[in-house]
Amino acid sequence: MIEKEEVKQPESDIQGPGQILRQARERANLSTQDIADKMKLKKALIEDIEQDNFDINISLTFVRGYLKLYAKHVHIEEAVILNAFEKLSTQIKEPIKLQSFSRRVANQANDDKLMLVTYLILSAIIALVVIWWFQQSSTETSASIKSNYPKTVIDDVITQEASPLEETLTSDSEFLLSSQTNESDFLDEPVVIEELTIDNQLVSAESVSDTADLEILSSAAIAKVETETAAPVELIFKFSGDCWMNLADATGENIAYGVKVKGRVMPVTGIPPFVVTLGAPEVVKIRYAGERIDMTFLPSGRIAKFDLPLSE
Repeated sequence: MIEKEEVKQPESDIQGPGQILRQARERANLSTQDIADKMKLKKALIEDIEQDNFDINISLTFVRGYLKLYAKHVHIEEAVILNAFEKLSTQIKEPIKLQSFSRRVANQANDDKLMLVTYLILSAIIALVVIWWFQQSSTETSASIKSNYPKTVIDDVITQEASPLEETLTSDSEFLLSSQTNESDFLDEPVVIEELTIDNQLVSAESVSDTADLEILSSAAIAKVETETAAPVELIFKFSGDCWMNLADATGENIAYGVKVKGRVMPVTGIPPFVVTLGAPEVVKIRYAGERIDMTFLPSGRIAKFDLPLSE
């Protein structure tokens, strides 16, 4: 990889200051530790100097100072060491530039990766917003359909119930009128008038009866639809003692029954009106749609059966 490239050491034909100092130290029979003790530096730093391995983060002024001090302890002229260092510095300038370029390339690659991750996150957020918007639109459409459903059902039921009765009335009227016309050919005019009057009265009575039946059927159909589309109501039963009970809603379903133990709080939901049966009403408190029900009208110690909501 580019970022792992290392700065190559100068060619062997150029003698660096480290090599000169090492040779002088060996001639003086001194170890790297001896030089480190004299210079008050770490042994590792002395070894780096002898290998011409200079830290680029250290100022050149400090490097020259280390070299001059080292040269003094091994009796080498400072000018010779500094001249060798300048030649070495000229040799390594170009590799240092290459290393800087490699670092810039590596940083650019990291920046590109960061931008890619940022774009992916933004794309995911936009996709989630679009999905949420479509879900909201679908929910509003469903709510609109549900709000128009009860009225449509009532109209359809009334129309279906009324159509057979209207057809029956029409066919009966046509049949009676046809019979009256045929009979008029064989009877005198006074008799025809009298029979027509009687028949008209019968038809009127039958029409009134059929109209009443139609109104009854329409009312029953409306009541049925209202029961099916009524909003559910929550009841909360609180028992201060053991009590047997049974609760049925408008659909006829028993939504709660059996013995309830002391201290129980039981919330239930159903379609009103409700039929409530309590074995011990004095130990029961009821809330209907958040409002407390007055239970004082129920006899204590006896089974009570009543409807909710209470009739006024």
